[in-house]
Amino acid sequence: MVFTVKCIAAHWSILDPAVGATEPFSSGAAAFDAAVARASDHHRRTGQDSTVRVEALGSTVDAVHFNH
Repeated sequence: MVFTVKCIAAHWSILDPAVGATEPFSSGAAAFDAAVARASDHHRRTGQDSTVRVEALGSTVDAVHFNH
């Protein structure tokens, strides 16, 4: 599962695929920390791979990956 941290016009959010909606955050750090916690929890509960992807300024990077 990929949790995507997005920055659009200086507004940060997380796209959680399990929920299918974005959740706004006050800062990039808060959004990133929340995404890492969700990805870690998903991996721990399901044993499936989990990734935190960051999209900002026209670039995308997979910043954290939990796997077996």
